[in-house]
Amino acid sequence: MIMPEYRWYLKTVKTPILIYLLLIMILCLSGCVRPEAGFTVRPESFRQPPDVYANESTSDVILSVGDTMMVSYPWTPEDGRYWRVSVTEGLFVTGDRYTPFPPGIPVEVSGTREWMVCATSPGIQTFVGYLRPRNLSWNLETIQHKITVTVL
Repeated sequence: MIMPEYRWYLKTVKTPILIYLLLIMILCLSGCVRPEAGFTVRPESFRQPPDVYANESTSDVILSVGDTMMVSYPWTPEDGRYWRVSVTEGLFVTGDRYTPFPPGIPVEVSGTREWMVCATSPGIQTFVGYLRPRNLSWNLETIQHKITVTVL
């Protein structure tokens, strides 16, 4: 039997717990907490072949306004590093995806990270990809690839 003087205690303990549980549920359902964070997979961006293919050895590209470029960099997500890209105002990243290599093939990297980029305005533009370590990554090497894009 609960004594009347202890009812206030039960209400003050239950309320914060319920608020925390509600907050955690909202975060999980909103998509802020998900295992594939960092991926913006838009398959429709990759339906048409690009006008130009670029990889880690590409440094200069010439495009016309409206042309597309697919940038492909090697990536092993298991090593704890992730790709982040930045573009200038004349370029727009329409989609990105991860394409794993077939299993059972002994390779140094497990796949490629690909971005589809559209040229939106003329001028000298840049696409920069950064491979950065996460906080608890065992591989702390940082890699930067820069592509200078001349849009006509």
